[in-house]
Amino acid sequence: MRVRAGSLEKLQADGKLVTKAGNHPVCVFWSDGKACAVDDRCPHMGFPLHRGTVEEGLLTCHWHHARFDLATGGTLDPFADDVRAFPVEVEGDDVYVVVDPPDGQVEHLRQRLAEGLEQGLTLVMSKAVMGLLDAGATPADIVRVGVEFGTANRQQGWGSGLTVLTAMANLLPWLDAEDRPLALVHGLASWPGTPATGRHGSR
Repeated sequence: MRVRAGSLEKLQADGKLVTKAGNHPVCVFWSDGKACAVDDRCPHMGFPLHRGTVEEGLLTCHWHHARFDLATGGTLDPFADDVRAFPVEVEGDDVYVVVDPPDGQVEHLRQRLAEGLEQGLTLVMSKAVMGLLDAGATPADIVRVGVEFGTANRQQGWGSGLTVLTAMANLLPWLDAEDRPLALVHGLASWPGTPATGRHGSR
């Protein structure tokens, strides 16, 4: 799908164009003589990225100062996650954003969940769990990531973190669907004695 974002003249004059692709807010930036488009929501906590700044190809969100490579969407700050980047096509004075279904989304979210566990970032874990469930992953898939992390990082024996995760997993069939993500995150975030100790904040 292609979405017209606006004119090249306006993009060059203003430095950015804000549009929507379906329900997705998208921002096209003019940087270093070319157009780059990213999801307009910061993947950390949803701040509109068109209110950020671009300097030398680096986009900075003004809420928590998360930084992203404008061309690829890759983040320089692990607490933020990558922002989705979109191809841009310029035809005459028309600027189009190309929006296709993302590839490898489930694998990316599994990796983000593992990174959240390694770094003790509960917000990253929470977003990964919600994203995985929305993408069709089962709770068992999510628990498996936690068990693999717990068994690889336990200090001695089974460990209380694995016990809490197992207890939450056993409760899932009796919980309402809207309560299951919270139970999963609670289990995943319970890792004393691992690299995640004491660092379960939002950043």
